[in-house]
Amino acid sequence: MAIMVMATVKNINKVMPAKALLFFLLAPASVIAGEWTFEPNIGLTETYTDNVELTPNKQQSSLVSQIFIGLDTDYNSRYFDFSFSGTETYAAYSHDSDVNDDFQEASLNTRLLLGDTGFQLIASSEINNISQNDADNSLADLVSGDTIQQQMHTGGIQYQANNSDFIVDSSLTYNLIETEDNIGESQGYSFDLTSQNGLSARTVFWQIEGEYDQRENNEFSGKAYNIEGKIGAITSYRFNPFIRVYDEDVKGNVQGANNSNIPSIGPGIRWLPSRHLFIDLAYNFIQEDTTATDDYISASIHWTPSERTTLKADYSQRFYGDSYGFDFSHRNKRLTNSIVYVETIEAFDRSTFEETDLGIFYCPASVDLTELSPSDCYAENSDINQPNDYILAGFSSISPVENNEFTLNKRLTWTSILTLRRTTFTFNAGTREREALSSGIIDTYFDVSFDINRKTSAHSDISFNARYSENTYDKENTEGSEQDDKYRVASATYNRTLAHSLSGFISLQYVDRESSRNDRTYQEARASINITKDF
Repeated sequence: MAIMVMATVKNINKVMPAKALLFFLLAPASVIAGEWTFEPNIGLTETYTDNVELTPNKQQSSLVSQIFIGLDTDYNSRYFDFSFSGTETYAAYSHDSDVNDDFQEASLNTRLLLGDTGFQLIASSEINNISQNDADNSLADLVSGDTIQQQMHTGGIQYQANNSDFIVDSSLTYNLIETEDNIGESQGYSFDLTSQNGLSARTVFWQIEGEYDQRENNEFSGKAYNIEGKIGAITSYRFNPFIRVYDEDVKGNVQGANNSNIPSIGPGIRWLPSRHLFIDLAYNFIQEDTTATDDYISASIHWTPSERTTLKADYSQRFYGDSYGFDFSHRNKRLTNSIVYVETIEAFDRSTFEETDLGIFYCPASVDLTELSPSDCYAENSDINQPNDYILAGFSSISPVENNEFTLNKRLTWTSILTLRRTTFTFNAGTREREALSSGIIDTYFDVSFDINRKTSAHSDISFNARYSENTYDKENTEGSEQDDKYRVASATYNRTLAHSLSGFISLQYVDRESSRNDRTYQEARASINITKDF
């Protein structure tokens, strides 16, 4: 465990400014005085699976033993916060000891306020085990074993201010992503800014939102920025005139970075039908030396009828066409709702796939090839006793590759939580459409889940989960490597506090995956039992 902590801190030191450490060492004790919480734990989880290799045929069962040791620690003071959570797990498989392995997971967050100036140094680091290939198994975990380790490190400076004169929320950070298989790696800088006038403004109002992101990976680099600014006059009427300025550009030597500049400027009007609602409407003139040719109308609405309800929506034009945004949140004593739609430009992720040839195999001639997978056949160079009973067949798959291309990502998420005295209901739904700006390849993702958690006693609770997800790769290309995967998951877990600092759970899970690739269709049932000791 100590090795994991030291490795994480070493990575954090790459990105945390030296001033943070200097301030912490030189600050008086009254400034950094705080309280530590230190909670180590150790435990064992035994999981039986009837299909550990997730194959449609020749299913292999296994007992997977996960021995883990963990640490949760927090430090909080007036000017300095620190939290760390980490686990070291050794997984042993009864069906094949050669695949035994150890896994690390960790999360570190720290914040150092530079006095009462509004400036603070921030740093975070995460180590996660993610799916090695979403097209093979997007539900990959330590039991299935088809994961790779990903490290994400961030460090920088943040400035926040909220007073009667102005409101500012800004940050400048360095970001580093590293993966075990070197796919989806990047490093670079990000800058975010949101600012508007305070409540004391009487003659002029303004609103600025902007972001800049620069990433690179090996010889590839990409930069993307967009900024929107509004400045107007406050009148005694319900209509306030303003000027809107917008600019955006995506450039670099990654694909999809050309012809994306779209600066515009134009007049607008803000209508305030009530104290908590305003609607903006602007006519935007495109500069003549850009690729865009048509002027456009932009609109936005901001409604805050109470402290518990907020609605924001906007429409505009970006270099790829119409652009929309939506953010709604509402909460009362028992119910919380949140719906968010956002469009972003990204690069260097793990969501680019290409078709790869798995080779030629001898397959049983008596079985339909569409129902077979490579695990049902023999390699071409295998010795076949009765070759007349077999035919040669080729297989292929899609695998993640380096994504050196800008993509347009449209995400919609919906979360509802109903909290009763002893029972909590949670509903989550989300969609994502990912379009490669250069190749035009479109991948779509949909996920919906419903959870019920019931507290059965002072020392126990039971939870039920139902989940459905569907991933479609290369959706518009019916002659290419299009793949459609549907996952249906049902699980139940019983948690129990056995004694002071001793707890455990029993869990059952069933997965039914239906894929357009028959070699990726499977069913799996699991049963798990756990015991954990806290110190």
